[in-house]
Amino acid sequence: MIGNALFTLAHRMRGSAALRVFEEIRGEPALAADEVRRRQWARLSGLLAHAEAKVPYYRQVFADLGIGARDIRTPADFAAFPVLTKDIIRAHGPELIAEGTDRSKLLTHRSGGSTGVPLEFYHDRAATDLSDAGTYRNFLQCGWQPGEMIAFFWGFNERIEAMSRLEFEARQYLRRSYQFDPFQQSDADFERWLVTLRRVRPTIVHGYASSIGLFAEWALRTGARVPRVKGLFCTAEKLLPRQRDAMERAFQAKAYDVYGSSEVRNIACECSRGTFHLNADFVYAEVEDPLLEGPQPFLLTGLIDRSMPFIRYRNDDCGTLGAHVCGCGSGFPAMKLDIARQSDSFRFENGRVVHGEFFTHLFYGVNGVRMFQFRQLALDHIEVLAVPEAAASGLDAVMANIRGQVEALAPGQLTCEARLVSEIPRSSAGKHRFTVSLVQHAADAAAGRAA
Repeated sequence: MIGNALFTLAHRMRGSAALRVFEEIRGEPALAADEVRRRQWARLSGLLAHAEAKVPYYRQVFADLGIGARDIRTPADFAAFPVLTKDIIRAHGPELIAEGTDRSKLLTHRSGGSTGVPLEFYHDRAATDLSDAGTYRNFLQCGWQPGEMIAFFWGFNERIEAMSRLEFEARQYLRRSYQFDPFQQSDADFERWLVTLRRVRPTIVHGYASSIGLFAEWALRTGARVPRVKGLFCTAEKLLPRQRDAMERAFQAKAYDVYGSSEVRNIACECSRGTFHLNADFVYAEVEDPLLEGPQPFLLTGLIDRSMPFIRYRNDDCGTLGAHVCGCGSGFPAMKLDIARQSDSFRFENGRVVHGEFFTHLFYGVNGVRMFQFRQLALDHIEVLAVPEAAASGLDAVMANIRGQVEALAPGQLTCEARLVSEIPRSSAGKHRFTVSLVQHAADAAAGRAA
């Protein structure tokens, strides 16, 4: 009761409608599949009408097609609508923002994707509240109730770093979400995490799959007794079988893989039977050629953000839709995720492990860089590669600053080489990797041989 009261108070203080929306949507997955599809199409039709009336870019698209939103009556009609790409968003960003939007209140987000070029876009507060509500609904599967403590494994930002210890603790308890920083990972950090977990007694664990998995492997290796939880919800990167096994054994709970992105959030979540279900009230999903067999890039339409709607957005993750009928009772359609973003963590001689998102953030807001990649060649050596724009200037100072921030992760034990290059090779899957650790790959290969 106390936790629920604090949770409610925190949302009121933030002006968040997430709990109200959560109560409205919590029963949606239990609807019959036909009703789910009917509601999804109604939301999509409403979004298209809004885009035609309020969003300059889409107004022009409809004009070029010679149709209106009312003419899109079937999925086949919608499949003829142009695909939205990252290049289009970069070229027409301001035109994708709805007229009448107070741009000063929009929240800036960034994402890279397979192109290797950071993409900047915006969400409004209403969409953020809806996204939070969808996350809470995911948690219901394991028995979580609003107000129960969440252990949140997510990188700290500058605001959190600047907090006093008292302010930080008060914030965590009020929000009922205690944050652990994957940008600081070592055996000593894990020992502190364990003490904190025992103190705050979370009901669920949520965050980076690799960080939760790494902590779980440490606990199993050292015999540390981790508090038992109701469920683990892994996001931001693909949950690998080895990670799932370690965290389920350490925390004695089921792990659920959650699929989303910064651009289109709350796309899908695993159910208790291990099936990904599309959150049909949040997202409309397609592939470019439904007749082709095998995984294809998803085309996603976010149904919850009216300020900067993404319609038929190619996000470069691959999978299949309607993979099978699940017996869990959810009316939300099944899907399968085959290829998604992965971000290697870097391990250093001092025992510290740093999540790949730390390195990605070093280039956020940097102008003049078309593509970048961090490569760990050895425990004591990292190279930073950056492809400059044709007319870019001043990048030598930028690269020197990034080199200094990287070397500060292990002072005296780490060297960093930062170079401007003409191109960066893609992975064998055709995707760009922001962080590549040969050290991690060698360790994973050795673990696989040992198993």
